[in-house]
Amino acid sequence: MSADRMTPDDVEPPPPRHHVTFGVGAVVVAFLVGVVTLALIFALPWGSGAFGVFVVALWYGLGIGLVTGLPLGVVIGLLLRPVRNQWIHIGIFFAVFAAAAFTIAALLSPSIALADSLPTALIIGGVGALARASVWKLVRVQ
Repeated sequence: MSADRMTPDDVEPPPPRHHVTFGVGAVVVAFLVGVVTLALIFALPWGSGAFGVFVVALWYGLGIGLVTGLPLGVVIGLLLRPVRNQWIHIGIFFAVFAAAAFTIAALLSPSIALADSLPTALIIGGVGALARASVWKLVRVQ
């Protein structure tokens, strides 16, 4: 049958579009996992004063995270909706959070050596990946 004589029944349906959906619950859980994990990481080296440092880091992290990490995580999540593979999501979260943290730390740090910002950026990237991995079962792949 030629293309000009096709009927609507002859047209093949388009392939199904797969996408990942996440709700408010997944966003909140990932945000809290990220903030608590960062607060723990920053508090652990302080020994007997770790609890006080944890509380301060948690409070500070909630405020800073609401204007930096939360919007960044939501934007990355929305951009990655067409990608079904959850491991790709986790890798992208690591890379973007590490790059953003490195850029901000390099711009705001009084140090002239860029490598000084790298360990903190890698920690923040790892926590971003962990936060995304923590909601693996809370997102739906359609």
